[in-house]
Amino acid sequence: LVVFDEASQIPTHDAVGVLARGKSALIVGDSKQLPPTAFFQSIEGEEEATEPEFEELESILDQCLAGGVPERRLDWHYRSRHESLIAFSNFHYYKNRLNTFPSAAGPGAGRGVTLRPVAGFYDKGASATNRAEAEAVVADLVSRLEAPDAKHHTYGVVTFSVAQQELVEDLLDRVRADHPAIESFFDKATNTEPVIVKNLENIQGDERDVIFLSITYAKGIDGRLRYNFGPLNGENGWRRLNVIATRARRMMRVFSSIRGDDISLAAVTSHGPR
Repeated sequence: LVVFDEASQIPTHDAVGVLARGKSALIVGDSKQLPPTAFFQSIEGEEEATEPEFEELESILDQCLAGGVPERRLDWHYRSRHESLIAFSNFHYYKNRLNTFPSAAGPGAGRGVTLRPVAGFYDKGASATNRAEAEAVVADLVSRLEAPDAKHHTYGVVTFSVAQQELVEDLLDRVRADHPAIESFFDKATNTEPVIVKNLENIQGDERDVIFLSITYAKGIDGRLRYNFGPLNGENGWRRLNVIATRARRMMRVFSSIRGDDISLAAVTSHGPR
């Protein structure tokens, strides 16, 4: 028996040789999550900092679905301990098909999705980051790690870009030097789920009790929104949004310098930004 997990991220050419070595196969994955992605360096000499270029490939899951391999769907969602953590994806991507386990506790009990507005801007030209958001995320994370009940939960930070992830990591490294009491949360040797800092391209497969999400993209310092949302603008940007919005078990803290009504639907064409 050959078993593939996270099959939506396994390129067909990597899978066929393994499949040939089994008598039967179980291919597990979600076609509404990330496809296999091959990254490569941008052309040297560009004036602005940009996200890495990438090419999306066909997955073994896509090929099996297209080929009519017998299919069975899971209609329950195990991760979310509060309805709001899966409600967005359930409505937009799963046609409200997913059943969740009900919880009597509301967001005030430390569960669900909460918004933290940040007065920041997206520095598109120089660093491709939102520094105010990164600083707010790190400050909130450190505050929670220092709380008396912090050890009962696990924590992760997710950003909408690679550049923002690296900025959060840099800021967090500096803060950790001044807060030795939180160091144990980052120790991979003693924690099965240490604090993670990832971006929308590499967070699939991870989950934590509490997720700090940095939207990253915002208006520039001149007050203009340029609708450059990185990989979200691509054909499968909505799949990235689905992944990044569903990583939390108990609570997701969303840090954003823009609101939904800042985005004109007339100015976007792809499904991700909409």
